[in-house]
Amino acid sequence: MSVAEAAPAAPDDPVDDQEPGTDAESGLVRNSLTGSAWTLISRITGLVRVVVIGAVLGATFLGNTYQAVYALPSLVYYQLLAGSLFMSLLVPPLVAHIRERDGARADSFVRGFLGSLIAIALVAIGVIVVASPLILSLLSLGVANEEVASAQRRVGMLLLILFAPQILLYVIAGTGGAVMNAYGRFGLAAAAPTAENLGIIVTLLAAAVIFGTNVEITTVSTSEVLLIGIGTTAAVAVHAALQWFGARRQNISMYARAGWRDPEIRMLLRRIRSVLTYTGLEAALLLATIIVANRVAGGLVAFQLALNFFYLPAAIVTWPVARALMPRLASSHQTGQTKAFRDEFFQAIALVSFATIPLAVAYAVAAPAIADIIAFGRLNTSDGIEYVTVSILALSPAVIAHAWFTLGSHALYSKQNVAAPLRAMVLRVAATLVLMIPALGAEGARCLMLIGLALTGGTLIGAVYVGRQATKGLPPTSYSLTRALGRTALASALMLLPAGCAWIATSGLPDSKLGIATRLALAGLVGAAAFLAVQTRLHAPELRLLRGGMGRVSPARQGGG
Repeated sequence: MSVAEAAPAAPDDPVDDQEPGTDAESGLVRNSLTGSAWTLISRITGLVRVVVIGAVLGATFLGNTYQAVYALPSLVYYQLLAGSLFMSLLVPPLVAHIRERDGARADSFVRGFLGSLIAIALVAIGVIVVASPLILSLLSLGVANEEVASAQRRVGMLLLILFAPQILLYVIAGTGGAVMNAYGRFGLAAAAPTAENLGIIVTLLAAAVIFGTNVEITTVSTSEVLLIGIGTTAAVAVHAALQWFGARRQNISMYARAGWRDPEIRMLLRRIRSVLTYTGLEAALLLATIIVANRVAGGLVAFQLALNFFYLPAAIVTWPVARALMPRLASSHQTGQTKAFRDEFFQAIALVSFATIPLAVAYAVAAPAIADIIAFGRLNTSDGIEYVTVSILALSPAVIAHAWFTLGSHALYSKQNVAAPLRAMVLRVAATLVLMIPALGAEGARCLMLIGLALTGGTLIGAVYVGRQATKGLPPTSYSLTRALGRTALASALMLLPAGCAWIATSGLPDSKLGIATRLALAGLVGAAAFLAVQTRLHAPELRLLRGGMGRVSPARQGGG
C-alpha cells in the first residue's frame, strides 16, 4: 500500500469539557506510562554508560575529554539545531495532517522537514570541524598543566572528527521519534536510545580489556582513541536506524527531499529561528558548565553522573508526559477546546510534580549513599565520591523546576507561541551564568557545588516566568493546582521519617556497595509506601489517574511501533 492510499491512524482525540479522572486524562497517563517504561530502561543503561566511563577512564582528564567531546554532537543537535524541540516543532502541524487523514501530505511534510534539517546538519558538521581548534582551546582553558592541556587538545581533535557525523544521525533519529509521537506511538521512540548506550558500554569495556584502565590523557594511544571514537559513533548509528524504522512503520517514507521549497516547511523554518535562539542559549549554558567543571580533574565525569540522576525524572516522568500531552494540547488548541486545554495542562503539572517532588527530596537526603554506590573503578576514590555527592545534592531542587519549565514551554509551543519560551530561556541562562561566577574561583568539590546551585537557581527563575506565561489567558478552573502541589510536598516530607527509620534499622548490613545499595533500596521502598499512604489518605486524584492509566495500557501501545 502506498502512502497516498494509507489512512494514518490518528492519535487519541482529546475529549471536550471533561473533568479530571475521565478517559481523556487516562489516555494521557496511559501514553505517558508507555513512554516512561521504555525510557526508564533507556535511562538506566545511560546511567550504566556513565558509570562505565568513570570506571574505565576514571576521574581524569582523559575521562573529561571523552565526556566533553561525546556531548558536543548531541549539544549541537539538541540545542543549536533545536533537536530537543523537534516534537514541539514537528508534531503540531503533523497532527493537523493526521487529523485530516491526508497520508500523502503527512509524508511529504516529514520528508521536507528532514531534508531541510539534514542540509543544516551538514553545514553544522563543517563548522564544527573548522572550529575544532577553538573549541578544544576553550575546553582546556582552565587546565593549569600545559602538557595535559596540549594532550587534551590532541586527543579531543581526533575524537571530535570521529564524533561529528553523529549530528546527522541525531537529526534522523529525532525526526523518526517525533513522527512516532505524532501518531500516538511512544514505546520504540523511547526505547531506541538503549541501543546507543549498550553499544558505548561494549566499546568502553573492549577498550579496557585491550588497553587496560591505567591510561592517562598524556599516554593514551591513537589505536585506543580510534576504537572508542568509531565504536561510539556506530552505537549512535544503530539508535538512528531504529528511529528511522519506527517512522517507516507509520507509512512515512523518511527519505529526505528539498523541503525548503515547500511553503509550509518555509513557515516552519521561520519559526525555527526563534527556537534556535532558545536552544542556542541553552547550548551556551551547557558549554559554560563543561568548561568550568573541566577545571577539576574528573569533575566533568562526576558532574555528568549527577546530571544523569537529574535528568532521570525528566526522562521517565516529564518528557513522556510532555510527549503524550503535546498532540493533545495542539489538537485542543486547533479545535478551540480551551477547557480541555486548561484541564489537561494543569493535570499534567500535578501529575509530574507527584513524582518529581518526592524524588528531589530523596536525592537531597540520599546523595552520599548514591555516590558511594555508583563510584566504581578509577572513580572510586574519596575525591570522586565527594564530587558526585555534592553535584547530586546541588542539583536535586532543579529536578522540580526543570519539570515545570519543560511543561510550561510545551504548553506554549502547542499554541505555536515561540516568543514566551525564548524570553524564559533568556532569563534562565542569564540568571544561571551570574550565579555561576563564584565557581570560577573555587576548587574541587566546592566548584561543582556552586555549578549545581547556579543551575538550580537559574532553572527555578525560568520556571516561574514560563509558568506565568503558560497560564495567562486560560479560563478560570475549579481544579486547585496549589492544593495538589501542597499535598505532594506534605507527603514527601512525611515519608522521610519512616525511610530514615528503615535506614537506621538496617545499619547492621555489611558496609559494602551491595550492603549500602540494599539499605538504600529498603529505605526507598518504605519511604515510597509512606508517600503513597499519605496521598491515599488525602484522596489524591493523581492516584486515580495512575490506576486508570495503568489499567488501560494495551500491548499494542507498549509495542510502540
